[in-house]
Amino acid sequence: MFVRNKVVKIKGKQYEYLQLVQNYRKNGKTRQRVLLTLGRTDQLDHSFVDQIVTALSDLTQNVQVLTSLDDLDFTKAKSYGDILVLQRLWKELGFNRFFSEFLSKHNIEFDVQAALKGMIFNRAIDAHSKLSTYEWLKKNVYFPEGEKLQVHHLYRAMDFLIKYKDKLENRLHNKLVNLLNYDTSVIFYDCSLVDMYGKSADLCQISRKKRTQYLVSLVLSRDGLPLGHEVHPGNTADIATVQQTIEKLKKRFSIGRCIFVCDRGMVSQEKLDQINALGYEYIVGVRLNQWKEIKDMVLTTRGRYRQIRPNLQVKEACVNGRRYIICQNPSRTRKDRYIREEVVESLEEEIKQLGPKTKEAARLYGHKYKGRFLKKLKDGTLKIDYAQIREDEKYDGKYILCTSDKNLSPEEIAITYKRLSEIERSFRSLKSLHDMEPTYHSVDRRIKAHVNICVLAHLLERILEKKLEKEGVILTASKALRYLKELQMARMTLKNRNVLVRGEITPEISRIFKALHYSFPSRVQFLS
Repeated sequence: MFVRNKVVKIKGKQYEYLQLVQNYRKNGKTRQRVLLTLGRTDQLDHSFVDQIVTALSDLTQNVQVLTSLDDLDFTKAKSYGDILVLQRLWKELGFNRFFSEFLSKHNIEFDVQAALKGMIFNRAIDAHSKLSTYEWLKKNVYFPEGEKLQVHHLYRAMDFLIKYKDKLENRLHNKLVNLLNYDTSVIFYDCSLVDMYGKSADLCQISRKKRTQYLVSLVLSRDGLPLGHEVHPGNTADIATVQQTIEKLKKRFSIGRCIFVCDRGMVSQEKLDQINALGYEYIVGVRLNQWKEIKDMVLTTRGRYRQIRPNLQVKEACVNGRRYIICQNPSRTRKDRYIREEVVESLEEEIKQLGPKTKEAARLYGHKYKGRFLKKLKDGTLKIDYAQIREDEKYDGKYILCTSDKNLSPEEIAITYKRLSEIERSFRSLKSLHDMEPTYHSVDRRIKAHVNICVLAHLLERILEKKLEKEGVILTASKALRYLKELQMARMTLKNRNVLVRGEITPEISRIFKALHYSFPSRVQFLS
C-alpha cells in the first residue's frame, strides 16, 4: 500500500489529488487498485497521510469495522501535543477548578474558561493579537473547546479575568507552595516598560524613555516563578512601586521573613527604610555614584577580593552601619579599560585638529562619554583630563550591593543578586513576555488583562521547564513546545461516525511525555 499523486483536468484547470493505492497481481501481472482518494494536495497536510494509513490499520485490527475505505472523509491535521501538555498543566495548577468556581456565580452564555485557555496557550506557543489568536484556534490547533468561540468572547473573557486577578494570584500562591515547594525566602523584584501603540489609555503615559508606555512590576520567587504583578502608568518611577508591592505581599500572601532583591533603578534610603519597617531584609544594587560614602569609602576599601566564580570576585565593607559587598568581574574590568584606552587615543588625535571655541570642540566636549575625559582651558582649548581617567579606573568591572542581612556571607549575597539578572534574562527570553509588546488595547482593564494573560502563560512555561529539569531534561519551554507541536491530531468521518487519529510520536515528544509522567492519547478515538 502506498500514496501517489493523480493529476486531473477539470474545465481547463489542473488539480492534483492524493490517493491511497494498493498493488495486487492479476494473471501474473502487477496491477493497482485505488482504495481511497484523500483529496486535493493543496488542501492536505502531506506529511500526515502516511500516519493515517498506519492508524487505519490499527483501527481495522481493533474494531473490525472497515470492510471498505470508500466511506472515509479526511480533514486537515492540526497540532495537538503542545495544547495537550498545557491543558494538563492547567489542570494541575487548579485553574479549571478556580474558574469553574467563580464562573458558577455568573450566567455567561459562552465558555469563558475555553477563551482564557486559548489566549494563554497562544501566548506561550505562538503569541498573536486577539483576532489572530481566534483564527489560530480555528485553523492551526486541535482545541475542540474553542470551536464555538467568537472574537468578542475573547475580549469579554479578558474582562472576567481581570476582575478576579488578585483572587487567582492568591489561589496560585497556595497551590504552588504545596505542589512545588514554592520558595518565598527570597523575592526578586523587577520593573519593565512596555510600548503602547494606537489610541492611548490612562495607563499609557510618556515614560523616561520618551515613548508612550505603561509600567509592569513583577514579583518572582527564588526559582523565577511569578508571584504577583501590577500595572502602573508609564510615567511612574520604578522606585515608587516598591512600597506598594511589598505591602501587598505582606497582606495578601502572609509571607514571613524573606529577602527582597531588586536592581539599581529602585533604591533610595527612604525605600530601604520602608522595606525594613515591613520586616523584610533586602539585597539591592546601588549605583557607584549614588551615595558619597560609596565613592569616598566603599570603593577605597583595602583587602583582597575572594574568587567565588570564574568572573566574580567579592570583598566586604561596612560604612556608617551599612553593609556593602563590592563585586568585580575581571573580564569586564579588562573590557572597560580597553574601551577607555581606545577612546582616549582617538581623542588625542581629534583635539589636535580642533581650534578653541569652535562648534566641533563644543560638540566633543559635550559628548556623553568622550567628554568625561576632557577638560577645557581658559582659552577654550581642550586637553585630556588624566585625573578623571585615574578616577574612572576605580570603577572598572565593579558593581556595589547593599544589604541589611547580617547572616548571609558575601558570597551568598553576590550569588543571590546574580540570580536576579539570570531570572530577568530568562523572563525576557520566553515567548509569552518577549512578545508582550507592543500593546494595542485602548482601555485600562484590557491592558491589565493582557499583561495578566502574559504572566499566566509565563507561569505555565516556567512550570513546564521545572518539571522537565527535575527529570534531567534540560529544555527551554519554547523548544519543548516546538517539539510537542509535531504531535498532530486529525478528524475523519468514517461511515457517518467521527474518528480522531493521532499522529506519530517522535523521540523528542516521547522524552518530554516520559519526563512529565504523562500518558499519550489513544491512537484512534471514536467521537460521539
